[in-house]
Amino acid sequence: MEDNNVKKRHEDNTLDEITRDYNRSLKIWKSITAVLAIALIGTGTFGYMVNNEKNYYKTYLQNQYQRAFRDMVSDVENLKILLDKAEVTGSHIQSNSLMNQIWKNGYSAAESLSEIPISQGVLEKTHKFLNQVSDFSLSISRQNASDKMMTEEQLNLLSQLNKLADGLVNELRAMQTSINEGKIKFGEITQKGNFFLKKAAGNALDSEFGKLEKGFSEYPSMIYDGPFSDNVIEGKPKGLEKEEDVNMETAKERAKKFVGSQRVGRIVEASSGKGRINTFGLEVIPKDGDRSKSIFIDVTKKGGHVLWMLDQRAVGQKKLTDDEAIEKAKNFLKEQGFGNLTSTYHYKNDNTITVTFVGIEGDGVLVYPDQMKVKIALDNGDIVGFDAYPYLMAHHDRNMLKPSITEAEAREKVNKKIEINRVKLAIIPLPGDKEQLCYEFKGTYNGNDYFVYINAENGNEENILRVIKEENGILTQ
Repeated sequence: MEDNNVKKRHEDNTLDEITRDYNRSLKIWKSITAVLAIALIGTGTFGYMVNNEKNYYKTYLQNQYQRAFRDMVSDVENLKILLDKAEVTGSHIQSNSLMNQIWKNGYSAAESLSEIPISQGVLEKTHKFLNQVSDFSLSISRQNASDKMMTEEQLNLLSQLNKLADGLVNELRAMQTSINEGKIKFGEITQKGNFFLKKAAGNALDSEFGKLEKGFSEYPSMIYDGPFSDNVIEGKPKGLEKEEDVNMETAKERAKKFVGSQRVGRIVEASSGKGRINTFGLEVIPKDGDRSKSIFIDVTKKGGHVLWMLDQRAVGQKKLTDDEAIEKAKNFLKEQGFGNLTSTYHYKNDNTITVTFVGIEGDGVLVYPDQMKVKIALDNGDIVGFDAYPYLMAHHDRNMLKPSITEAEAREKVNKKIEINRVKLAIIPLPGDKEQLCYEFKGTYNGNDYFVYINAENGNEENILRVIKEENGILTQ
């Protein structure tokens, strides 16, 4: 009887242990299930936030590109009206006013077109047209200032430009309609890369923008006194004349060094551009393979120099001062092996700062034609944009001339109203792809800062620039 009781107690204890083990297991599984549920919710929330951020960025880009396009359409429409008026004016005073307005609208339209993310060369003729209309009008304005009207040849050229402007307006209006109807979505560009227009046959953007270029198939030759005349535009890049050709692999190595190996997963060819400077168009894909974060870069086929770079990542909250960012840009250019450069003007936009650098030769002579721009992210100091086109087009070995007149003699040529506070020697660009050594006088008058350039050979006043100080930076005009 006692044995049976012991046996029963043992069975009861075993059952209790099994029950306790089951309850413990149940609690563990409930905990695991809860953790997994939280993880899934967290993953879903993170995915939702990432998706929202991507959609926000895409919408932001779409709005930015549409704004640039609308500005360009408005400028070209104004340009057309001004050209109409210029054809019928009989007054050199009125012509001078009209030509100045044409110059401003043409320049503004070209700037807006540059903000639309299209590869170099795709709209080369359209860019050329806007630049030449702008520069041609400035040349005529100077002629009008000497009480001279346009010659018959100039009037014929103006008429041809007006017809081209009319065609451009019509095409742009048609494209505006396509944008409004959702057929063209600029925000998709960054997902496919800046160079997709040459790759995606039948793409709406490709065909629409292609119409703009077709309108300039009968483009007139323009030879006149200006930096965008054909004899200048079709010149060879001076900075590459003595360089050897490089292959694709070398170009990829140069791109890797430029953006930093830590940011590179792989590099693929996106599109090779042809223009005044032939390039390898490359896409730098990050290590995580996310092509929405790709960096696009053009490397010259001669010499393997980086011509242009754009990192379109969203820039976070500003953490760097302007001076800190400019210093990072200086160090970056030094690491990349560029010559002696100094920062001049800068402009801030969307937590980035774009700094213009110019060359220095001899005993501190500023060389304004040797110009490049560097764009720095103010959240961490990354270089997110770069443009060396002016530098490579202009840079060459110069025979430094000595001034024929003294600084004191040049100072006498500056208007006495200006209070001079700094003098430097500088090489400035002149119309017709020319350069001139000048004395650069920086001074103030009536609360404004000015730069006055006096020819160091003959004492002529070559140019005056007014410094524009804005909340977002310092510019000259």
